[in-house]
Amino acid sequence: MVAERNVNYAREILKTVGISPERIQMFHCSAAEGQRFQTEATRISETIKNLGRNPLKDSNASKKEEKESKISKKK
Repeated sequence: MVAERNVNYAREILKTVGISPERIQMFHCSAAEGQRFQTEATRISETIKNLGRNPLKDSNASKKEEKESKISKKK
């Protein structure tokens, strides 16, 4: 299945850049399985929440703070 291959590829990319591949997950359910969808979406959301903040966001935020600090020191 193409979607499953793409998810696996995206997980490999995340591993390469140092982000937990568990942030991307895939499951199958039909439109008639609303309760299952809710359960899986909640499970995935909890998994991501437990993994913590995105390390790239933290890295970019600290770089931005460093840059702003250097600019304010020059003034």
